[in-house]
Amino acid sequence: MGEVRPMKPASLALLAALTLPLYAQEDGARSVTLDDAYKLALARSEELAASAEGVKQLEYAERQIRSAFRPSLYGFASETVGDGIGGRAQAGVALDYSLFSGMRDYLAAKSAKLRSEAAALALARAREGLYRDTARAYINLYELGAEIRIRREQLKIAEDRLRELRSRAAIGRSRRSEVVEARARIAQDEAALQAALSDEEGARFTFAFVTGLEGEPRLAELPAPPPGPVGTYLARAAVRRDVAAARKALEAAETEAKAGDRLLWPALDLSADYYLKRPSPNRDKDWEAALSLKLPFYTGGYASSAAEEYRSRAEAARLSLRLAQRTADDEIKRAHSALGRAIAVSDSLEKALGLALENSELQAADYKNGLVTNIDVLNAQNSVLQTALSLEQARSRAAYAAVELEIAAGTEK
Repeated sequence: MGEVRPMKPASLALLAALTLPLYAQEDGARSVTLDDAYKLALARSEELAASAEGVKQLEYAERQIRSAFRPSLYGFASETVGDGIGGRAQAGVALDYSLFSGMRDYLAAKSAKLRSEAAALALARAREGLYRDTARAYINLYELGAEIRIRREQLKIAEDRLRELRSRAAIGRSRRSEVVEARARIAQDEAALQAALSDEEGARFTFAFVTGLEGEPRLAELPAPPPGPVGTYLARAAVRRDVAAARKALEAAETEAKAGDRLLWPALDLSADYYLKRPSPNRDKDWEAALSLKLPFYTGGYASSAAEEYRSRAEAARLSLRLAQRTADDEIKRAHSALGRAIAVSDSLEKALGLALENSELQAADYKNGLVTNIDVLNAQNSVLQTALSLEQARSRAAYAAVELEIAAGTEK
């Protein structure tokens, strides 16, 4: 997969099949890329859509908090009646405004803004998680398609081998037991092919669930380029979206802790009423205004305990940020190592496949000369099959490790 390619001895059909792009197209139609699949998955993810609504709710909550900076204006009307009391109707317009509340309203608005920004960053990180899930489904389907292609080519070679053995057995140059053994191997290979087809069908259902693509989409190969220096990726971890979200959450918690420290500060409120109708004895007085000052001397311990709670939340947010930073570094190091190892394994398996193919060809030639048994030839062919399958698995691991490294370092998806 990607830059990893097997050698090409043209004498063997299996190797030629291995070097062909999976789902090769003669009609010129474009293959589905991972980015194509991700865009489709993004458009149909209910979980992300629900998270986006959650971000909107936080933004609306921030607007509600900021409304405290503005005066409230409302109309009122009432009429009082009773035994022996005439109607006492009144109506007017009232204005209320908080002049000072220990800056708690400003701090609350700032905290709400920080939390909505943190939620937006968390949503962006969740999109990267969807990219990982899409890549997993994509690579799994691709790998199973490669396995099926390899097993089918192996079956063709095994069937050719069986025909040759039957011809040799007919003239007494091969034993009938060799024919039976070859048939048994083919039966096993057919069973393995059916199992792979079953797995591929399940992978198609998973891919369709994630992306909405039904049927048999033609998938493009994924690159697995060698990773750069690990320090380059670690430098990006500091601005990774989940780390940035944790940092915003810490700022919000620290802001809330400042507001908690001001719960015992005084509050100054302004209220004003303009009357359109008013009963006696104040019928001729159209308006009145008042300033009210509140000094919270004692709150039953509420203020102090609330302040401690806010400080505890800030400390918890600080620890969460530290964990997010350590997790990002750990994920980068793991993915970087996994990608390098997977590429090294692929390189080694390329060489092993070339040697296995050469050995299979030599064993077939030696069998014709009576130097080896049919079991040696079948074992050589099975070695080619197993090495080819291992190579495809290593390529898939390398491709997925490249995706993991991209996400661990903070992709722009």
